Amino acid sequence: MIEKPGFLKLLFSVPKSLQSLYQHRYLIRILSARDFKVRYRGSIGGMSWAVIQPLFMIFIYTVVFSRFLGVKFGVNNSPYEFALYLMCGLLPWNAFTEGLTTSSNLIRNNTNLIKRVVFPFEVLPIILTFVTLIQQLIGLGLLIPLVLIVYSKLYWTILLIPIVLFFQILFYMGVNFLWTGFSVYLPDLRHLTALLITGLIFLAPFLYPLSFVPAGPLLVIIKLNPFTSLIILYRELIMEGIVPSLSVFGYFGLVSVLTFVIGFSWFMWSKPGFAEAL
Repeated sequence: MIEKPGFLKLLFSVPKSLQSLYQHRYLIRILSARDFKVRYRGSIGGMSWAVIQPLFMIFIYTVVFSRFLGVKFGVNNSPYEFALYLMCGLLPWNAFTEGLTTSSNLIRNNTNLIKRVVFPFEVLPIILTFVTLIQQLIGLGLLIPLVLIVYSKLYWTILLIPIVLFFQILFYMGVNFLWTGFSVYLPDLRHLTALLITGLIFLAPFLYPLSFVPAGPLLVIIKLNPFTSLIILYRELIMEGIVPSLSVFGYFGLVSVLTFVIGFSWFMWSKPGFAEAL
């Protein structure tokens, strides 16, 4: 059995470990592009499904919540406005849930790499993160022109999106590292993931405005959810032209960095036992 290094030692040596990841940047880039293309290979629609799938979900949610339940975003009671606000939250949500679902079985689906090949499998959660975010970027490439069509204008604040995206990548990588490491030792985690996603969908205000939630413990929980901050950041930058407050941006940035450091350290600490656990 391979001796594991101390977790705290790994926690404080993350910057040095990142240098190793940087050396594998070419491998990460190539495999990310390959994995994204593979998911649509053989289908008639090809990569167009990357646009069709989120648009179909947005259409269903817009009809149900905007028309049937009377939920509205912004100042106008318009289904088009509701759909655009919804896209700001649904696109990063889809990337998050896809990464969480896939990471719960990521190592077991790559057993041949873990047991037989000298492979830096710490790049797997990173590749997964980039693959899921490619689809989000395609969605954002569609969202911004739609905002221009509906509102006949764009806010300069969309130029700040790369900053939000940087911290989003850190946050998603950290979660995927954590979930991937736990899944090796807890095989039932893949079943728990589906239940967790079902519950989390209502603990982030992308299907409803935050103002709908009455004051109390539930509102506190929703506000502490990092995904709530992420949704607010995208909506303010794209839909409202507002520079995010330091409290919202600072909170999400801090949580993202901590999640990445803890998730990456946990993965590196637990990976020596992966082959034995599989």
